[in-house]
Amino acid sequence: MMGEEENLQLFKEWITLTDYDVLIKELSDAIDEGTPALTKILFGTETPDLYSNHGAYRPGQHNHCVGLNTERFTEKRLCKCMYYLNSIHTKRCDNCAFRDRFDVVGNYKITDYEVPAFYYGNDIGEIDLIISDGNIHYATEVKPYKGNNETLLRMIAEIMTYTEGYPERKYKKAIAFFERNCDDGEETAQQKEYEAADPTLLALLKKADITVFRFEKVSEKAYKICKL
Repeated sequence: MMGEEENLQLFKEWITLTDYDVLIKELSDAIDEGTPALTKILFGTETPDLYSNHGAYRPGQHNHCVGLNTERFTEKRLCKCMYYLNSIHTKRCDNCAFRDRFDVVGNYKITDYEVPAFYYGNDIGEIDLIISDGNIHYATEVKPYKGNNETLLRMIAEIMTYTEGYPERKYKKAIAFFERNCDDGEETAQQKEYEAADPTLLALLKKADITVFRFEKVSEKAYKICKL
């Protein structure tokens, strides 16, 4: 469903470092103004039903993986493998060619992946992961540990866009990033930004009620999802 060109109606496509502080304020002000203003700034319209395709996926359909035949690294592959390797549907994992896989340990589990946004299409894609503590289900925007320098504001805008339209009780909004690059041990771009985050960005996370998770390495092949 992704278009060949960026859909510049969407707030998430406006974000540049040059206008970063201004855009944080604009999004924060829209939250204060209420749902119509927030919808308009996220989608460029007060009638997001114009995005009529809500996706064909239904919960429970991710129950079989045929495996992957190359080791090419992408965000989608990483999320898919994190889900299947840590689910009951692991039949193909041992023979899969994609090796960037690891166990998820701790109180939070991955319960689904690539769940379509409620308003889906024209550069509005899927929720990367559903993370759960057994009671709360977090619709989570994830950034991989390498090959990605997207900002926290971009992550915030994405998950706010992708969850718009879902009942509040269904999903709680969240973002998640890795503490370090699994290959070289360097801090990720998102970790560096979070450590030095401006108070206005932290205030936006709180105002938008977005939970922040971090994948922290606890052993060679195990990571813990930590709530920050």
